[in-house]
Amino acid sequence: MKKDLNIEQMRIISCIMVISIHVCNIYNRAFPNIAVKDYIFSSLINSLSRVSVPIFFMISGALMSSRSPDLSKSLKRFFKYAFITIFWSVFYYIYNVIFLNKDYNLHNIFTIPTSKHLWFLYAILSIYLALPVIQTLIINLPEKLLNYALILFGISVFSGYILDFFDISIKYPIAVVSENQYLGFFFLGYVLYTKKNKITINTYILSIIFIFYCILNSFIVIIFSFVSGKHYEFIYQYRNPIIVFASACFFIICLKIPKNFPLFWKNFINHISNNSFGIYIFHIVFLNSINNFIDIYKIPAFFGIPFFVITIFILSDICVSFFKKIKYIKTLF
Repeated sequence: MKKDLNIEQMRIISCIMVISIHVCNIYNRAFPNIAVKDYIFSSLINSLSRVSVPIFFMISGALMSSRSPDLSKSLKRFFKYAFITIFWSVFYYIYNVIFLNKDYNLHNIFTIPTSKHLWFLYAILSIYLALPVIQTLIINLPEKLLNYALILFGISVFSGYILDFFDISIKYPIAVVSENQYLGFFFLGYVLYTKKNKITINTYILSIIFIFYCILNSFIVIIFSFVSGKHYEFIYQYRNPIIVFASACFFIICLKIPKNFPLFWKNFINHISNNSFGIYIFHIVFLNSINNFIDIYKIPAFFGIPFFVITIFILSDICVSFFKKIKYIKTLF
């Protein structure tokens, strides 16, 4: 299947955004012990980058639109990523214990990853295991029922998020749709991708809406944080309706970018896209190592965030490119 360069470009941007989130988190979590301007700037970049994780799941849903359900391939993919998850869980356990002197209770291995960013593998594994069923269900749903399923996902995710503010849990959630919130992004990616030619909203308007949502989300975080006296990270959850709507806008904007890319950019897209998974997995090594030697948050955010994001991205890409040349470990990246 020929690659959709818009999808692959979106994957690259999301990969860089994930690194931005992790760098910004170091600044944000240092609140109130950092300058106000640094906290505000890091909150803005953090909010802007929060669409990255939903986009990763939406890309998976979009790619599913051209594939038929195949139980054998799905199980092979599941076991492949299960092995990869086990390997990186062991790797980060050793890395954290030996190099970062962090304790980890192996009793929590099925609920708390040895490195926080590995949660993505946990989430995607659950979807891969049920992928043939999900594909069959989505592909055969009439448009009206597909839209209804999205509405149910929205009700489930948004209501759960809002009720958490009041410490209220839902004892009897909506069947199927409440089992995995990331499946909702998977659905959304599929629907938006298959209907991309029917979406007539101007990308300029979508861009304004996207920027507005990001600024609004950042403003809410900043207000809650200053009122409470500590960084209020709950607003950054991916169940936040603001982040969901911003992600949908960003996804459509990227799909509508003209594809007349120059050759050098196409080559760059293909290179980074092929390394994006490895970059996601491995960038934490550089981030933690740098932060272990210097206090990143003490460097002014206007300079520190772009500098560390670019540096970590380049170093990760170089390492992944090298490791992928080694026959027996290239599949881990």
